[in-house]
Formats: sequence, structure tokens, C-alpha cells
Amino acid sequence: MQIKKIIPLFTLGLALSLLLWSLVLVAAGAVKPGWPLLDLTVVRFWGVLLALGLLATLVTSLLQRSRVQLCLCLAALLLLVTTTYAYLFHFEGALSLAEGESYEPFPSSFSSGHKGGLAPFPQAPFTLTRVEPDGKKGRAVIVQKGVGTEIDTNWRALGSSEIRFKGSALAPLIVVSSKEKGELERSYVKVDLAQGEQVFGFDTLPYQFLLSRDKSKGEDKDLFRLAVRRGKLGLFDGSARLGQKVAVQGVEVSIDDQRKFALLEFRTRRGVVAMQAAAVLFAVVAVLAAVRRKAI
Repeated sequence: MQIKKIIPLFTLGLALSLLLWSLVLVAAGAVKPGWPLLDLTVVRFWGVLLALGLLATLVTSLLQRSRVQLCLCLAALLLLVTTTYAYLFHFEGALSLAEGESYEPFPSSFSSGHKGGLAPFPQAPFTLTRVEPDGKKGRAVIVQKGVGTEIDTNWRALGSSEIRFKGSALAPLIVVSSKEKGELERSYVKVDLAQGEQVFGFDTLPYQFLLSRDKSKGEDKDLFRLAVRRGKLGLFDGSARLGQKVAVQGVEVSIDDQRKFALLEFRTRRGVVAMQAAAVLFAVVAVLAAVRRKAI
């Protein structure tokens, strides 16, 4: 078989195998549909091989003066370039803010997400002023430079990014203090107690805390079930009322307040329209090439 036929067939085989492998991974639940697929080493490796195959096919089409093959290669390369650009500048992130807290564009602000190699963090600082109502559905109000904006479950533009409201819960204020040193830790802990027992800790303290609603006395929102551990050693396990101090191994632990917090999602997408246009162009060129071959 001539080299001018081997290279296009090899490139087409790579493209189809990459698509098939992606669909199999998504169907099996190994990855979520979309961008995280490109984080896989195998997919990246095949992407490089595909790019090399397209470049080689482009060279052979120029040497052979094959207009159909040349148009297909250029359309495929354009699609590959726009897809890579969109991936590198794509950002998705989730963060939680209590009422009165502010967002700053730092990596530590986000609890989870995906960031392309060239994607900046959203550069629009704001303060969360209100969350309503409690529960999974609702809205939040943020303030930027004195201007309030309502955020709901639909994506809303925020600078060059987009933001939406994902859910809300109550953040208990945990205070740990000692008689000798005063307050050792004072932080709102963003845990959703509606989901059951939550486990958390502080970097400054050697303790692990387990917190849940105490339902032994009905729907008393001021009553909690608190457990404190140090390693495998249990130090305390019992009920704790809002504002009550619990003595634990030389320190006192209390739940002094509750404050609503919102779960927010950010995303930044660049080049998506160009990528979609390139995909349509490639499909049109492929159809025209197939029709021309049949006509010949």
C-alpha cells in the first residue's frame, strides 16, 4: 500500500479509536463527560499521535496536490487546535462561602474543580451578603463594589467567568479555647449537617471532631451531637447545646453560633464557539469529500 494511503488511514484509525475509547470511559463511569477526559495520559498521547498524523497527511496532500485531502487535513487541524485552546483555558471550580465572607482569586478558595494549564482563576472578587432559603434550592446575593447581584441555579456572567448557586447549609462556629492560652481556634466550619455526621479538624490542633444534629429531643436546631477524638482515643461523645462549653483534655470546645453558607460553582470557557464552528466545518468538508468521491 502506498505511503500516501497509509498515513491518512493511520490518522483516521487514531481519531476513531480516541473517540471510541472516550465513549467507553464515559459509559463505564470512569470519568465525567467532557473536559476531564483529556487529563488521561493515554488520551494525551493519542492526541499527539493524531496531530503528527494530520501534519504528515497535510505534507503528503501538498506533495500529491490532493485538494480534497488538503481541505480535510486543514479542517481537522483547525478542530484540533481550537479544542486544545478551549481545554487549556477551561476552568471549573466549586467553593463555599458563609454570609459575610469574601471571595478572592486564590487556588485555596476552591474545594474542587478542574483548571486548564493556561486558565486563570476567576478575577472578580465579591462578598456574599445573604443566602436564602436554607436547603438545596434557593439563591444568594453577592456584592461587588457596592452593587448587589442575585445568584440562582442558572449560570450568570461574572466578569469573564460564570457563576451559579448550587446549594446552601448552616455553618456552625466552633470555638476551642484553654484557660492558659485563650482562644486556640475560632472558625465557621462549612459542613452540611443535613447529610448526617460530618468529620473535620483544624491544622493547629491535634483533634478530630465529629458533629451531627442530635434528634433525641425532636427538631431542636440548637442541640448537637459532638464527638472529639485524638488519634484512636475518644475524648468526648455526647450532646452539646449552642453556646455550651464542653471540657476536653485541658481545653474547652463550644458551638457558639450558626451562619448560612452557600455552595457556589464557577466556570470559565474560552474558544468554545470557535471549537463548535470548527467541528461543523470539518463535518461539512468530510461530507463534501465523500460526495465528490462517489461522483468520481
